[in-house]
Amino acid sequence: MAKIVWANKASDSLDKNIEFCEENFGRKATNRFYNLVFKKIIQLEKFPLTGFPEPLLSERKEYFRSCIIQSPIKMVYHYDEESDTVFIDNFWDMRKNPNSLKKEI
Repeated sequence: MAKIVWANKASDSLDKNIEFCEENFGRKATNRFYNLVFKKIIQLEKFPLTGFPEPLLSERKEYFRSCIIQSPIKMVYHYDEESDTVFIDNFWDMRKNPNSLKKEI
């Protein structure tokens, strides 16, 4: 099973998304979103290449992948085969300008 490592940016962006969800949609929706995040992370431990290649970051040296948690939020990560580690890089709101993802990672 792959090891999961969280970037500070990923933790911060997840916290902001959870806060937004709770303020706008309530506790039940927030719990559902939170559970979806951790189901996806458990899936990545077993199958780290599950996500799709992230086209907005294709020019980077790391091979970034992403998966939609719940529209409009996508989790962006990369996988290092040598160390069998998934690096969670960001939880990104797809309604933002696509160039903002390049700046955030």
